[in-house]
Amino acid sequence: MKSVASGATNLRAPIFTACLGIGVLIVRAITSGPAYFADAFRHLDAIAKHTYIIQPPGYWLFNRIGGLFPNAEHGLLIMNWCFSALGCMVFYACARQLVRSPLAELGALLYATVFFAWFSGNVHSTYASQLLFPPLTFYLMLRYREDKRTVWVCAVAVSFAVGAGFRQSDGVFMVPLLLLFFLRLPRRQQVILVLLAVVVCASWLIPGEIARRRYYPDSPQAMLGRVAMGAILLGKVNLYTVSNALRFFLPLAVALGPSAVYMFRTRNVIALWLWAWVIPGSLFFLLLFISDAPYLDCLLGGFILLCLTGMARSENHRVAVAVLTCSILINVLFYVGFRPHPPRNNLYAIVEKDLGDYSLYGVKHQFFVPRLAIKP
Repeated sequence: MKSVASGATNLRAPIFTACLGIGVLIVRAITSGPAYFADAFRHLDAIAKHTYIIQPPGYWLFNRIGGLFPNAEHGLLIMNWCFSALGCMVFYACARQLVRSPLAELGALLYATVFFAWFSGNVHSTYASQLLFPPLTFYLMLRYREDKRTVWVCAVAVSFAVGAGFRQSDGVFMVPLLLLFFLRLPRRQQVILVLLAVVVCASWLIPGEIARRRYYPDSPQAMLGRVAMGAILLGKVNLYTVSNALRFFLPLAVALGPSAVYMFRTRNVIALWLWAWVIPGSLFFLLLFISDAPYLDCLLGGFILLCLTGMARSENHRVAVAVLTCSILINVLFYVGFRPHPPRNNLYAIVEKDLGDYSLYGVKHQFFVPRLAIKP
């Protein structure tokens, strides 16, 4: 009888992982739409012209892989569906390393249903790649803590470098976490980590830089200067710059919901790793850049793991389970049920921009296409 129970327990994780991945893949597919959002047409145009770069830093790797599909528009969607599904599976693997059931399963479901992450898997842009590579890099670091073999060091280097190739800025945000990992390695493995990361980064950085210099002579610094004037540190403190902070706090507040109250309760060595994951990008988006909700994809896994590890210390697990369930329901109901209306004033417009666009209604009605303007 004991062996039967043990076998069922052993099967629980792989069955849940498979169902989670397949479920996310299907849900993303049936809720997606045609190309319209943000730089979608610029990505498709770059693929059609074989330039594979849209602006500094260019997203060469994303567009180059998209160009391998017979239909680039469908190819970019398939990539993002796969990023989303694999990312949820990897996040679940991370959660199982840190917390027990059912917190790990509910945490993975929350990761799968966060409204702006769901939206990222529905549109033709690079955001969804960051639902996979930051959690994958963190998971491989956790594996190295258990098993000091060099293969895990190599895997961390490749995961970090490939993730940075899809979204270079988000790769920079992961550097502090990578540095913490680096400092705990023996000298030989430190050298391997750096060399392999540099080689893999060069494989996308060099062709991307060649394409950028050929087609877009503007430097990344010039691009940053144009988009950062509304940031708190570089602009004046006014409604415009304050709204930039709201673009960070509002989506994150809806995404985490009541689970956020557990975020600061973590008291173990992993907490330092998780804060090193989320703080650099948070400061950048809060103080230096005009952010949108999908930019938070690269930080989302760290924030939810902080909540889960805080819940694991709670004496009342039933309350923690109820809070996680509530957070999941908030995201699902928001994504499928939120109905934005034309803005009536500046503050209302900020909220609409920060939240309303990133819903299923937004995908169906394509807010950014003038011919499909929002109707009351």
